[in-house]
Amino acid sequence: MGILRTILALAVVVYHSYTIFGLRLCGGQIAVESFFMISGFYMAFILNEKYVGLGSYRIFLLSRFYRIFPVYWLVVIASLIISLIGYYGFHHAYYLSRFFQNKECLSFTTLAYFILENIVILGQDVLYFLRIDADCHPKLMYYVLSYKHLGYQYLLVPQAWSISLELLFYIIAPFIVRKKIGWQLAIILLSLGAKVVYASQFNLSLDPWTYRFFPFELGFFMLGSIAYQCYSYFKNKPISPNIGYALLALCIVGIFCIDELAMNDNIKKALFYCLIFVSIPFIFLAFKNSATDRYIGELSFSLYISHHLIVSLFRAFFYSHHGWMNYYGYTVVIASLLVAIVFQKLIIKPLEVRRLKRISNF
Repeated sequence: MGILRTILALAVVVYHSYTIFGLRLCGGQIAVESFFMISGFYMAFILNEKYVGLGSYRIFLLSRFYRIFPVYWLVVIASLIISLIGYYGFHHAYYLSRFFQNKECLSFTTLAYFILENIVILGQDVLYFLRIDADCHPKLMYYVLSYKHLGYQYLLVPQAWSISLELLFYIIAPFIVRKKIGWQLAIILLSLGAKVVYASQFNLSLDPWTYRFFPFELGFFMLGSIAYQCYSYFKNKPISPNIGYALLALCIVGIFCIDELAMNDNIKKALFYCLIFVSIPFIFLAFKNSATDRYIGELSFSLYISHHLIVSLFRAFFYSHHGWMNYYGYTVVIASLLVAIVFQKLIIKPLEVRRLKRISNF
């Protein structure tokens, strides 16, 4: 399933930059919520088949920590350094712009809060519901993105808000993905049902409510857990890998072409999510022993967490040279992939060795 994960990550890269092959791909929301489903599948898989017994919860969380935070902190440091160089050398502060613009009015508590969020990740999703009022005090709002001074503008890695939702799920996953299917289905119905009801009855259908509110997104994680239950049923049956290959191809076509379909957006999203849900068990069955698929999949996190910085670095050049604009998306995609490969080789692999060694001591 690594190929699917990395192509979804590339869809987010394109969403934040420019088209490739004249296509916008599936967009940020569809890519991220599909990621949530895949994450729910993997967490259900490892929590039911690997992290079991006394002390497993602690080991599970430690494993997640090693997989996420070192790479994230490296990108934070890179964003900080580039922003400082940009500010003092080129009068462009990149991710520190809001800090410099409002340094006189932000209280120590508010400033400390923003700095802390950049370190711990957990809670960054809340900043998308936060506006800064005329007195520079943070206030939670329903439609915060209608304002100009917003909490998320203080993030050095803005896309990491989705990692915050992932972390929330990791904290509670051991207590819910092992429940009987009936309980899991109930969580899905409550979560996605509330999302639909609040969107239709209370007009909470705009960003950030679309896919940044954890109670509404929990249903996607749990759909992945149900997909794991389907995999458990099929894994010992003579299922042809060709089914997984065909479904992966269909998912890739969907990622590239869904935006081109002349159809109601909500219907398109629902159909695509159904495709991902049905495909996950069979794609995993087809590729679970593939070293190539595993390697490609391992690039997805580095690709996702580092791409926004690369998008920002290239943005000024391409927006000031309109004749080159069609190359913006390709440039960012290629550069992001190269950075992800370097991260994988020089950072993630050594950290994985350390992680396995540390976990084996428990």
